[in-house]
Amino acid sequence: MIVGTSNARKQRNAVVITIPARFNIEVGQKFYIIKEDETIRLIPEAEDFFMDIEALDEFTDKYIP
Repeated sequence: MIVGTSNARKQRNAVVITIPARFNIEVGQKFYIIKEDETIRLIPEAEDFFMDIEALDEFTDKYIP
């Protein structure tokens, strides 16, 4: 687990918290932001791997509920 600190700063109409480069976050990476109590979590947006699956067509054609 990599731990670091960062300061929040105002940038125009937003508050910005920088993430140090050692965390290897790609430029343009999108995150879901979740705030619960005093904790802020950044959840990386993941590719929808079900989007282009053609192998499921064979399964769904034969599926009888």
